[in-house]
Amino acid sequence: MTGEIDIATSGELASVLAGLLDGTPPAALELDFGGVRFLDSSGILVLLRAQGRAADQGCRLTVVDVQPTVHRVLEITGVLELLGVGIPGRSR
Repeated sequence: MTGEIDIATSGELASVLAGLLDGTPPAALELDFGGVRFLDSSGILVLLRAQGRAADQGCRLTVVDVQPTVHRVLEITGVLELLGVGIPGRSR
């Protein structure tokens, strides 16, 4: 993913994630945030909903390669561990 995940783009992300989780989901789903430079509350909500749906289906959803500014937003909101986010700039 690249760019900004905000109110204008979070619906598209929700659609993509729903498509990936429809039917038989993979055992693990890794979202590469290396190109994401901004994330707002609407994007966080999409991620949390997808994570809950994935967990219900036995799929482990993680967010990797998170940029420092996005990492800070996830840290402040308390969802780092829930989304399996590691050290900024590292995949785990």
